[in-house]
Amino acid sequence: MKSNKDHSLDVVAQSKSAYNQWAPQWREHAKAHSKFIIKPMNDFKNIGIGKAIVSAANGYSLEVGMETLKKYRDNVHILACDKSLGHLINHGIFPDYCMVCDANVNYIKYLKPFEQYLQNTVLFQNACGNPQWTVNGNWKDIYFFINKDVLHSEHEFAGLSGCKNFIAAGTNVSNAMVVLLTQCDDTIRQNYFGYDKIILLGYDYSWRSDGKYYAYDKDGTGKDKYMKHIYSLAPGGEVLYTSQNLLFSCEWLGRYIGAFKLPTVQCSRHSLFRQCHVSDLESQIEYQYKPEDSSKVISLLKTRDDLRAKTKELEKEI
Repeated sequence: MKSNKDHSLDVVAQSKSAYNQWAPQWREHAKAHSKFIIKPMNDFKNIGIGKAIVSAANGYSLEVGMETLKKYRDNVHILACDKSLGHLINHGIFPDYCMVCDANVNYIKYLKPFEQYLQNTVLFQNACGNPQWTVNGNWKDIYFFINKDVLHSEHEFAGLSGCKNFIAAGTNVSNAMVVLLTQCDDTIRQNYFGYDKIILLGYDYSWRSDGKYYAYDKDGTGKDKYMKHIYSLAPGGEVLYTSQNLLFSCEWLGRYIGAFKLPTVQCSRHSLFRQCHVSDLESQIEYQYKPEDSSKVISLLKTRDDLRAKTKELEKEI
């Protein structure tokens, strides 16, 4: 693993490269989304108290765990990403949330076949993301967000879109899902949605010779060949392959979870990512803790936060 300094330099370089390449398109998307109603993210503050949520990325472990997820679906909330959404719906699992980050994620392939099944799913859409995901689909609701990055580009895109829901920028959509749920950054450590446990499924950052590059996709259209940059070993001795980009994202998420001590559980045993508690899906997904108390706790936390804000105002006035 790289030093924190080297990793930080890599983040800056990656951010500059992405901005230089995609900023013109991001601007157009932000302008398109300015026509929508922008709702505050605080509608979801502490909504998950007493429950677990499965953050379902698109690695092979999602496919391995699909039947278990289906069996215990009613016991958890589920956050899908753009590419895992269809796999879940194909198995009769309709996620509570879906997150879209990328400007060019394929609407025809990943949304169009499923756009009539989204009446119970809330879309969290990057204001700079692909507008085809916003204007299509019978979403239960839509919330926008802007990525805060080391270049402070959020000010530009907030001005164009009118969105003031800021979250720290992740290195890919899988990492962004964890950031969305927790919303920590260099100014605050918190667990924004309030879920007692964030179960990571499909967070593989690697693939096995006897596995698949993506869930339900053996070779990732050739990625299993040309992205095979690094060879490693799983704890059980299986050979794992990964790429420079996947390894970078794996290390980024490990630092994020470690720095803020987040309640995450990795449920893929055949993965490079092991920088948090590792367990099997079934034992974790059965979790609930006094859900009948959640409304009361949410109310008390809101009262506490309001009092803290009022105290700050009084101290400033004094």
